[in-house]
Amino acid sequence: MKHYMRAIVGVVLAVACLFFAFRGIDYHELWESLKQANYVWLIPAMSFVVVSMIFRAFRWRCLLRPVKMVGFTDLFSAINICFMANNFLPARSGEFIRAVLIGKKHRVSISTVLATVVLERIFDAICVMGLFLYLIFSFTVEEKWKKAGLGLVVVYTAVLVLLVLGRIYSQSVQRVVHRILSGFSSTFAQKICRLIDSFLQGLTVLEEWKQVALILIYSVCIWGTILATYYFLCGAFGVHMTPQGYVLLVCVLAVAVMAPIPGYIGSFHAAYKAALLVFGYPSSLALACAIVAHGAQYVFITILGVLCLWREGISFGRLRAEEAGAEGELGHVHPEETTAHHAATKGGGITSR
Repeated sequence: MKHYMRAIVGVVLAVACLFFAFRGIDYHELWESLKQANYVWLIPAMSFVVVSMIFRAFRWRCLLRPVKMVGFTDLFSAINICFMANNFLPARSGEFIRAVLIGKKHRVSISTVLATVVLERIFDAICVMGLFLYLIFSFTVEEKWKKAGLGLVVVYTAVLVLLVLGRIYSQSVQRVVHRILSGFSSTFAQKICRLIDSFLQGLTVLEEWKQVALILIYSVCIWGTILATYYFLCGAFGVHMTPQGYVLLVCVLAVAVMAPIPGYIGSFHAAYKAALLVFGYPSSLALACAIVAHGAQYVFITILGVLCLWREGISFGRLRAEEAGAEGELGHVHPEETTAHHAATKGGGITSR
């Protein structure tokens, strides 16, 4: 039932966003813009999509290195499957799926792998913060965008600080959690503490500053390739903006894809259109550009994901089963977790590591 509710919410949000995206559009002008586009520009755009996936795989390998050495090919495959799954499943379910795929294949706790996925998003957020800061100090950007940027900077900084403190003071965190929950159920408290311990293991890379610096470099490369992707996608329609224009576009899209909509249908289009309107482009041209930018990436990423599914010998039906079972997996204790927990526990169910 929970999955159906997510799907319903996703569809409702998609319809609402599509309504705003297509509101007031001249469909004749939209069609003309689509016909006159130079689709050759999609070739370098999709090439940069592949490059960004490669950088993501290298970054994920760095994040997992303190826990388990995982091959580049497995990580690249899991990432492509993740992005493909996000095209069809609500609430970014692909993130759970790739954590399950790598966790099961390499016998690593799913919650530990999931922690590295969370760290990925934090490093992505740092890069988006940098782009927003660039906009904040750009006098060509409206005040409302500056305020939005400052708000996100505060939120992302707070999350990052909490994760770092959680890793540094992991023992204290577990004591506090156990004391709070043990009043309700000692068994439940121990289970939550084991999950927290497993999750914090995935944050081990935060203790290695050289790895953190390398991860940050990979993250910058990823967002550089994203900016390049949208430079070429816009170029297909003769849209050539200042650096602020591309930065604003990418920042607005980064916020839009947070919506729990399968494939970001609607939210992507509305955000893309809104960003181009800021720089004076006609709404029909802006929407045409959004349709092609979304459609090209949607189809291309789906093809990559299907090829990776074929490599892994997994059907899409099994993917759905993995997604449905991901939350259940987090509620169970793996043999590796149990052994580590008992070896490091000193009474009361508190991990003293």
